[in-house]
Amino acid sequence: MSGLFNTLDSSNMFVHLQKKWESFYHHPSEERLIDTLLPLYHLREWICPGGSASYKNKYELSAEEKLHSFLYTYPPYEVVRELCNRTKHFKKQNGDINLNVIKGARTGLMRVADALGSTYFTVDGVDIRDIFMAVYRVYYQYFEAVKQGKHPSFTPSDSEGC
Repeated sequence: MSGLFNTLDSSNMFVHLQKKWESFYHHPSEERLIDTLLPLYHLREWICPGGSASYKNKYELSAEEKLHSFLYTYPPYEVVRELCNRTKHFKKQNGDINLNVIKGARTGLMRVADALGSTYFTVDGVDIRDIFMAVYRVYYQYFEAVKQGKHPSFTPSDSEGC
């Protein structure tokens, strides 16, 4: 049996990610951040289990391979990768990125539905929800295209505005 218990394929994992993402987006906490971070990073491997080796010398890539390749160099995904790696390799120092936790509403961070006592997680001054949303949108576009029987393409212009 592949997958994980009843999460048997990438679409099941995407549904799991959607639930975690919605919970974190509306009620940010460190626990929800980690619960969102892990599937946000690893879903790429569920979609294209063969990784880059599966398309290394290919001219025509499948939708799964295109997604895998695109995300590898997508800056928001690179942040997600760095943060996910920190969940398994402890570092005392921040390294190349600046992580902050801000408690309470702040101009520029507060969203319409945020409570005044919300907690904000920033990476180099950017609300992590913006970074997560950019990656989530790429996955969402992929699964919507697949659901409609279309072949999604991924280019930098596809994700502008994310």
